[in-house]
Order: sequence, then C-alpha cells, then structure tokens
Amino acid sequence: MTKDAHYSIHHQSLHLTHLQPGKRQRHFKGVLLLVHRGSGLLQLGRHHYPLTAGEAAFLPADTLFAWHGFAGTVLSRVTLSPRLPQPGQAGRLSPSVLLAAIAGRLADWQGPREWQGAHGRLCRALYDELLPHDLLPFDAQPPLHQLVGASPAAFSLPPALQADFRQRFGCDADSWRRQATLLLVLRDLARGEGLDRLLRDHGFSSMPQFEQDCRHWLGTPCHQGGKTG
Repeated sequence: MTKDAHYSIHHQSLHLTHLQPGKRQRHFKGVLLLVHRGSGLLQLGRHHYPLTAGEAAFLPADTLFAWHGFAGTVLSRVTLSPRLPQPGQAGRLSPSVLLAAIAGRLADWQGPREWQGAHGRLCRALYDELLPHDLLPFDAQPPLHQLVGASPAAFSLPPALQADFRQRFGCDADSWRRQATLLLVLRDLARGEGLDRLLRDHGFSSMPQFEQDCRHWLGTPCHQGGKTG
C-alpha cells in the first residue's frame, strides 16, 4: 500500500487490459467510480447496473457492492475518508465537464503523487466539484442500460442499436455478453456449483471453449480466473 492511500482523498487509475471480476465487500470509505473509457457492471444485491464511458457512481461508506471492469476499460476510483462530508446514499451521476476533466487528468497523471503538490490539489478540486452533483437512483437508467442490466449475459439487440451499443460500452455486444457470461460462471463456481452443469447452462459447447474464453478475456487459465462475490 502506498502512503497516498492514507490521504483523505485518494485517486486510483485503473487501465484494464482484461476482464477484472470484482468481489462484493463493504468499504469503510465512500467510493466514486468514474468511467473514462469502456464499461463494466456495478453489482448491488441481486442487481447488476451497467456503467459506461462518461458515467459515474457514488457508493457511501458501508455499502455492499462489487465492481466488475470489462476489458479495455479506463476507470477513476476515488475513495473519500468518512471524516469528509459526502453524499449519504448510493446513486448514479452525470459528471460535469469539470469533474470529468479533473478525473481524466488524474487518471493520466505521471508526476509525483504528493498531497501538498499539484496531485493533492487536483484531488481536493475533484472533491469540491463532486459535492454539488445530484445523485439519481440506479434504476433510473437509459433504456439500453436497462435492457443490458436485466440480463447481462443474454440480452438481445436489434441491428439498429448495435452501433449505439459499441459507442457507449466500448465493444460489440457479443464480446460484452461473453465477458458477462464468464462473470456469472465464476460467481456460481464460488458458490460451489458444478462446472459441467454451469457450462451447459451458459451455452459453452465444451471445456476447451470455456478455457479459451478464460485465456482471452481474463488473461489467465480458467482455474486461476478468480472469484466474484
């Protein structure tokens, strides 16, 4: 852990070359997730909510959630000390131009990560810009997001929406569904369900096909693919 993790505002930049399954857990700090490129799934209870480029979500301290980042995604993850005033409920937000610009600058930061320097000033400016934002319920999503969230591994798109999906989610619909399918298989494996039945239920024709998807999307053999909560 680096020393900047102890600051009251901590920015982490995630550049994902592969699918990164998350684990459901509670965080003792507030968490802001802001997607710069690509997309992922925010898991709250039994529900999965897509989060795409240009969108953000805030999760207050003690919220039980998991974030699953899809391949090619660039994400800002900002944690806020519970000592700081912040929203008391979880919700989606549309980042202002300034908030997105500050987070983007931090995501590409190459200089010293010093609290008393420019990096710290940007973190404090990001916090100040976040506070006035109104949060929307996670259920208040665009129709395309609702369609995907209702069945992440099995949604169907008409041809007219394919281009819109690629622009919003950062990949084609089939690639997105295959990654979501892996997440569901890994989740159910962690619960002790049998792999053979899971592969049949999720449309894998064989174990080699599953192993190939693990290597392609996770960058690792299937037995090391990790677990989701």
